[in-house]
Amino acid sequence: MARLEVEVGGWEHDRCGPELLRFTSVEWTVIPVAGGPFVETHHGMDETEGLKVIEVVGTIVELEAIDRDGSRTPITRIPSGRALRGMDEDDAGDVIELHTDRLIDVSDDGFIVTVEVTD
Repeated sequence: MARLEVEVGGWEHDRCGPELLRFTSVEWTVIPVAGGPFVETHHGMDETEGLKVIEVVGTIVELEAIDRDGSRTPITRIPSGRALRGMDEDDAGDVIELHTDRLIDVSDDGFIVTVEVTD
């Protein structure tokens, strides 16, 4: 098994991204970034648009919020984009630190999801 780090967040997740939980399966299109993690995209990008894209199928094993200084904080889940924007009456959109239950400020809305994939 291999593990890939994938950046999730920003406008794409805010617009229509689903809630993300550990130990759930994902099928994503990702864009490799030199010197960084892959970037998830779910808006129909493909190689005809001039970008190299890779299909990733695997299981989420880690979730982290990216702090403004670039450090990472392990979290319990990534709320849906609607919840993060305060538009989900059933979900407050709270981002909670793993092991401490401390609320995390995610105003920059950047997350790293580690996905375990088969080799």
